[in-house]
Amino acid sequence: MAFKDMREFLTLLEREGQLKNVDVPLDGRRDTNELQALMHYVCSKEGPALMLNNVVGVNTQGVPILFNPFGTRERTAMTIGFRDWREAKLHHSEVLADPARWHAPKIVDKAKVPCKEVIIKGDDVSLDKQIPHVWFGKEGPAYITNAMTFSKDPETGGRNCGWYRFTQFLDATHPQGGSYKPERAKTDLAAFYWWNPPFSDIGRHTFKASQIGKRLEVAIAGVCDPALHLASATGVPFNVDETSFAGGLRGSPVEMVRCETVDLEVPANAEWVLEGEVITDELEAIGWHSNPVGYYDRVQVFPIVRIKCISHRKKPIWHATMEMVPPFDHNYIALLPVEGEVLSDLRKKIPEVHDVAVTPNMCYVVQLSVDGWRKPHPNFGKYIIHAVWGSAGRWGRTAKLVIVVGRDVDPYDLKQVEWAMMTRWQPVKDSIIQPDGIPMILDPSCEKSPQFGAFRSDQMGIDATIKIPERFTEYPEVSQADPAQVVEIAKKLAGIV
Repeated sequence: MAFKDMREFLTLLEREGQLKNVDVPLDGRRDTNELQALMHYVCSKEGPALMLNNVVGVNTQGVPILFNPFGTRERTAMTIGFRDWREAKLHHSEVLADPARWHAPKIVDKAKVPCKEVIIKGDDVSLDKQIPHVWFGKEGPAYITNAMTFSKDPETGGRNCGWYRFTQFLDATHPQGGSYKPERAKTDLAAFYWWNPPFSDIGRHTFKASQIGKRLEVAIAGVCDPALHLASATGVPFNVDETSFAGGLRGSPVEMVRCETVDLEVPANAEWVLEGEVITDELEAIGWHSNPVGYYDRVQVFPIVRIKCISHRKKPIWHATMEMVPPFDHNYIALLPVEGEVLSDLRKKIPEVHDVAVTPNMCYVVQLSVDGWRKPHPNFGKYIIHAVWGSAGRWGRTAKLVIVVGRDVDPYDLKQVEWAMMTRWQPVKDSIIQPDGIPMILDPSCEKSPQFGAFRSDQMGIDATIKIPERFTEYPEVSQADPAQVVEIAKKLAGIV
């Protein structure tokens, strides 16, 4: 199913009871906000998406706040027309592996598109009054968390789309005791662009522009078709267009429209669009920021994006979210492309790979369709570990912990994974330690770069497959109930147990 925009997706969720309107007053101010507690409450019970219609203290009263639209595996699968997580992931990985299934975006007439119903340019731009500022937990600033950045390679002109967050400066606290210029709140954002050294495609674009003395033009589009959000979180090859991949995921082209003040295109059905340029010679220290591994980053250093134009729908919605100790709102829409891109790459080379599951804490579990004497060669599990670290895309190379299991172990059930480790793994013989690995950039346990991102990481691989023929010629038979009998027992005891 292709959704025209986020609103069509939300209509489906509401029809199926997975979106609730909340009119109860909720505090969205700094220091006293209730939204981190709400995030923990609703996500820990796999609760519904919420439309918060009465968030107190937000600078743009009357703008509803979308909350938790991607908070379960099922809802994330629904963004691209599925209910089953593995079916959605297989679709993602198969489309990713086959660019012939992609659809180039379609450029449409700007006179009739929703994202340009209101246009604010030049001296009339005032982010502190025109863009919602919503606080979570102990974060020092408010952050834009719903937006995709569009940019072009300064050398080739190739388009990139990535999902990054931005610091807003209205009432923001400086993490090192300093202060921000008052005009920052009106025109500037600090962009989570890891560009020195470049970690992502937007980082490469920013770095290239800085080397030739130019300012990189960017367009920031918020609350779009969820398939585009999914595509923007996927590590496609550099200079490959994520909007074409999104067209493949949704089965039809993404409609795009040309910007007002920069030479870029954005989704025509976005709720919000901010146009500007990256200023790498103006850096700001940012913090506190709550990150997806569950810690507050006290200080990070980012370049400024100066906004020249704001456009939005007449009655827009805003998506606000927080990263914290998992689970949280966009956990799963972040994990599906991680799993999909690693699975896509491994299956091109290794047909014995059946599935890849990544936990909310970024532990990678690879499930094989073979085990024991059926493995193609000895130490096949270790071969898989190296293949993950050498896989294409952005994420496999950052895997801090990779566990390989056989077909009889459910990679989504950590109790089963632990059982496989405790009965099929010897820590010294069946492990690989890599001391100079690529880090997950927000891992607080790693050495830090000048931008205060992780610089390098130790990595560990665990081969929890049966060690035939490595050490044994036979292995004890597993004592486990027949799944079909378990289903029948459940029917027999329905309403009793």
